[in-house]
Amino acid sequence: MYDGFSVYKTYLAVKLHFTTDKYDYHKYEGAVNAKLETFTKRNDRYFFHKLSRIYNDREILGFFLSNFLYDSNKWIGSLLRNDGKDVYLDWKKRQDAFDYHFKQDCLLVYNTFNDKRLSFNDGFSVFSGQHPRFLQLLLSKKISYETAIVFEDTIQYSKKWNKEIKEKIVWPAVAKKLAKYKNFVKYNSTAIRMILKEVFVSGE
Repeated sequence: MYDGFSVYKTYLAVKLHFTTDKYDYHKYEGAVNAKLETFTKRNDRYFFHKLSRIYNDREILGFFLSNFLYDSNKWIGSLLRNDGKDVYLDWKKRQDAFDYHFKQDCLLVYNTFNDKRLSFNDGFSVFSGQHPRFLQLLLSKKISYETAIVFEDTIQYSKKWNKEIKEKIVWPAVAKKLAKYKNFVKYNSTAIRMILKEVFVSGE
């Protein structure tokens, strides 16, 4: 039966995945220790019941995933009252046309590197302990976390950044979010390789 309690369990699983180091959504397949009796005593249970009437059991995972990726500190009530729907729809749009949005991000990266007279390697390099240009694009939300994860899968930049970036607040938080989100990101590797070749090798 899909209802507010089901939504709550998904919410709890995604929240634990993104905010703790003890829980892995994929390892436990989204299962959590949650009791219906405890749920019925929550003052915010109304929000979970309302969400169950708006999103089905497949959509609700994407709803929470996108919003915790956007801001892991959000209260459940604010997801209904503020921009939770917009965040989810923007995320869903990227998933539904993954290759298209990835190529647009690649073109932006390519043009930014060119404008700054940076080679591809330089765009990912750490100079004097500062954020690489690619990371700056991610932090300014000009490219998506999905794109950052594809590049991580391709060139494994994060280990080097962990050693060379001097500040220990912003990048470590981003690195953790990338690691937490990584296994949720699914894409066609053959299509992605073709896009990378088109943009960064052929310059199309």
